[in-house]
Order: sequence, then structure tokens, then C-alpha cells
Amino acid sequence: MSRFALLFTGILVIVTAGLPGTCHARDLSFSPLFSWESSDAGPSLDGLGPILEITPTYTTLRPIFHRDREQQVSCFLCPLGKITPDHAYFVPFMRWRTEGDNESFDLFPYFSGTYEGKHYHGLFPLYGHVYHRYGFDEATFVLWPLYAETNHEGAVTHTLLWPVFSYRSNELLRVFPLFGTEKTADSTYTYALWPVFHRESRTDGGGMAAALPLFRTEYGPSHWNASFLWPFFTYNRDEAANHTSLDFPWPVIRLARGGYEETKIFPLYWFKNEGPKFRRLAVLWPLWMRTSSEGQRQGDQEVTTSVLILSRLSEKTSGSATSRSLTVWPLVHCTREQERRTWSFPALIPFYGDEGFNRTWGEFLTLAKGSRDGASSTTNILWKSFYREQGPGLSRWSFLFLVSHRETPEYSEWGFLGNIIRFRGEPGPTSQASP
Repeated sequence: MSRFALLFTGILVIVTAGLPGTCHARDLSFSPLFSWESSDAGPSLDGLGPILEITPTYTTLRPIFHRDREQQVSCFLCPLGKITPDHAYFVPFMRWRTEGDNESFDLFPYFSGTYEGKHYHGLFPLYGHVYHRYGFDEATFVLWPLYAETNHEGAVTHTLLWPVFSYRSNELLRVFPLFGTEKTADSTYTYALWPVFHRESRTDGGGMAAALPLFRTEYGPSHWNASFLWPFFTYNRDEAANHTSLDFPWPVIRLARGGYEETKIFPLYWFKNEGPKFRRLAVLWPLWMRTSSEGQRQGDQEVTTSVLILSRLSEKTSGSATSRSLTVWPLVHCTREQERRTWSFPALIPFYGDEGFNRTWGEFLTLAKGSRDGASSTTNILWKSFYREQGPGLSRWSFLFLVSHRETPEYSEWGFLGNIIRFRGEPGPTSQASP
């Protein structure tokens, strides 16, 4: 035990030589167990393979915690917990959000908040009063589901033993699932023995009737549809859009013409065309599928080709900029955006667009990765067991704690035993010529 303490103390003494305010910086490399690097931006620390990482911009203790100091975002056991300057949550217990002067806070079973200067609070399921939450302008409950009162746009609804008894003056009466009727300015809807019998009439002359699952029909001034053995056999006609569709049976066979084109014989063939907005072609789904869609801005487009769903090639165009992403599951994931290219191995879980997931779980699942941006490139295998970096004015590589080499225009350096032993000499011809 004393020998281990002596060794650990010696390492700390060497590390402190690289801390700000000391006489000089020293890089240590005992990867994947431990590494320390100093730079103009500040020191960086890696420890225990992918578990610990501290850089000038973020701190990560995987998979428990990640803190991005630039974005002011923290994640806890991603995707369960997150903290930003205006909201925070930890599923399913805590949630907090602020928007201007309005604020809401939940720490189950307690909740509170402020809306337009009005304060509210509650303890579920005993008692609670809220403003502008859960889709209501105002709501109160006592011994929920025994009693609740809600207000939405001036319509006050009283509920007993939710969802059994509900009442709203001259508008709603519900004894679920036996009977229910609801009136609005545009329609009257009634059901009996839910979900079997339904009836709706609208002021525009349209309506709906159903005895599920045997039959369902809906009609309006310019459209009509009918289903038998709903939802398996359905015919729909919309005169306003000059659109006709037919399912026989859903979801196996579908034909649509007019407003958009669709032909589906699932899983053999599936084609859908909504014009430039959206197109899909699938053959022997999920073997092969290609989709294209336009973004909100003119010129934005995304085209994705998938093989067995998880292997895919995606190309996004935004103005004159184009980015590409390729996943060959479960082997490799590659990206290209302008001059920057990245790759990682293996590609087990396809959540590459989720920054929180990549920061916390991604490193556990990545055995090797690399990047290239113009004249700069990096290669990282087994959490810096082998590490190589190339760029203008710098070339370096390291293998475990055994050996490392660094080449700059000022010097050439070899390091051994985690860089505890170092030999520095004159730069080579290549580094002298580097900008």
C-alpha cells in the first residue's frame, strides 16, 4: 500500500508541474488509464478509458454527468436529466422551466409556479391549483381523481372520478364508457358504449357515424370516406383536392391519386410522392428505402437512402453548403461537412445527431475514431491507447505509456514511460518547413 501511495504521489507531483502558475508544462500519457495535456487553451485530463474527461470547454464523468461550459448545459444520466439556463428536468421526478416572468417547478408529488403574477402550487393527488398548464387556462383538483375543475377559453368542466363523470353547462355530459355528448360552436358529438358507437354532426353539413369495428363513415361538403372492418378497408374521396385513396386491407395495400401519389404493396413496394415537399420509395422494406424532403427555407433539402433501416446515407443541402453522413451498421459511422470529415468504429446505436448522447454514452461504444479538417487530422484508438495528431506546425503520436513523439518547428521530442523521461532535440526537415 505504501508503494502505491508513493507512486501516486509522484504522479501528482509531475502533474502539478503542468498546472497554471508553475514553471513549465509537462504532458503525461498513461492512456487509457490516465493522460494529461497542456495547451494554450488550458489543460485537459482523461482518465479510466472513456469514463473521465476534463477539457477547457467541458467536463464529463460518463455515464453520470456532462457539463458543457460554453453552452451552459449539463446532462445527468442522459437522456434522463438536463439543466440549461431556462429549464431543467430529471425524469420522472423533477422539472423546472422559466420563460420571462413565468416559472413552473415540479418535484413529484409537489408542484408550484407563477403565471402573469399569479402564484399556484399543489401536492398531488391531495390538492392543486394551476394556471396555464396541462392544456388548461386554469385547473383545480381535490383528491384526484375524485374531483377536478378545469377552465379552457372560458369553458368550465367539472369531473368526478375521472374519467367517468364529466359535466359542462349546456355543452358536455359524460358517463364513461356508457354515454357521452359534447357540443361546440361547430359540432355536436355523441358516443355510447365507447369505443363502439359514435355520432357527430357539424354546422357545415358534414358529420360522422360509426359502429366499430364494423363500419365508419365521415362526410362533408367536399369529401366522403367509408371504412368496413375499420381501419382495414377504407375508401376516401376529397373533391376539393381532387384526391382519392383506397386501403384494402390497411396497412398492406394502399392506392392514392390526386392530392398526392401513393402506391403500397407492403412490404414489397412502397412509393409516395407529395412533390418536392416529400418523396419516398421503398423496395422489400426494410431492405431498401430512399426519402427526400425540402426544408422550410428555399434550397434546403435532405436525401436519405437506408439499407435495413440502420445502415444509411444522408445528404443535406442548405444554400451552398452540403453535409453527408454514412452509417454502415454496426461497423462505421462517417460524416463530411465542408472540409471537416469524421469517422468512428463501431456504429452500434444510431443516435449520432444527439449531442448529449454522444458526449455521455458515445465514448463507451466507440473503440476508434478520427477526424480531418483541412491540413489537420487526429486518430484515436482505444481511448488514446494509440493517438496521432497532425496539423500545421505540429505532428505527434503516442502508444500507451511506452513511447511518444512530438515534432514542431522549434523542437523534436521523444517521450518514454508516459513522458516522464523525455529527450528533446532539433526539429526535423519536415517540421522546419511547416508553416
